[in-house]
Amino acid sequence: MRGRLPHVETFANPNNAGNLWKMIKWVSDMARYSPLRFRVFDTCRLRYRYQYVDKARAYLRPGDTAGSLVHRILCDFFSKVPREERTEERLCQLFEDGWEALSPAYKRVPGVDELHSEGIAQLRNFARKFDVKVEPYAVEAYLQANVSPGVTLFGRMDRIDEEADGTLHIIDYKTGTQPDEIDTKQLVLYAIMVEQELTRVVSRASFWYLDDGQVWTMDLTEESKRKAFEEMLAAAREMEDIAEYPATKGPHCGHCPYLKGCEFREEIAARRETEGW
Repeated sequence: MRGRLPHVETFANPNNAGNLWKMIKWVSDMARYSPLRFRVFDTCRLRYRYQYVDKARAYLRPGDTAGSLVHRILCDFFSKVPREERTEERLCQLFEDGWEALSPAYKRVPGVDELHSEGIAQLRNFARKFDVKVEPYAVEAYLQANVSPGVTLFGRMDRIDEEADGTLHIIDYKTGTQPDEIDTKQLVLYAIMVEQELTRVVSRASFWYLDDGQVWTMDLTEESKRKAFEEMLAAAREMEDIAEYPATKGPHCGHCPYLKGCEFREEIAARRETEGW
């Protein structure tokens, strides 16, 4: 799991003709995977085809924009606002400033006033539930790790905290409430990236649900990380060999950014009406 990019001097050496092009080809030949890509692959192969093979146009919902704004505000709050100035009101003012900068067309979309209210409520709840004076180890950290020959894992983490024992704790914000079933693969893949690139042990990972302030945490062991790593490589091999893309229909379809162009959209609409999802 300890892959490293070739040293830059190897390619910069003028005596090594063509090394720059070798580097470009080396990078382009590597398969790149994100935790989202694995989650999509597990959830619905047809969406996987739309998103990663066909590269079809995604249709984002108004709630996606509002949710992205909440995440950005939390990042700015911890990275740009001095500790002594971090208050509930300052957090909400950052959101109001960000909301004001959204396009007039977006703010005319039906239902966005409710999204605005939800965003404010989430941030007020955050300020009252969690320690706003803490200094995270990192926020919005983007990492890219060569985790196996020809396989690159990349992603952006909402936040990383340092525990009292010096280990790291990955935190992922969720603009919603805790679901009945929790997919932990995303968190463990984040941990693999962090340990690979930062050479620090990740001992815990959490989802923080902003609607109600609930926290779901898992302790990470070497065994859990090893198992996730093996499953990731198996899934990556399957992605390379896949020839058929069957649809998996269910409540998740209502949140799919490719539903508008999905070949099963009429069937899905009928099922949502009759089954209540």
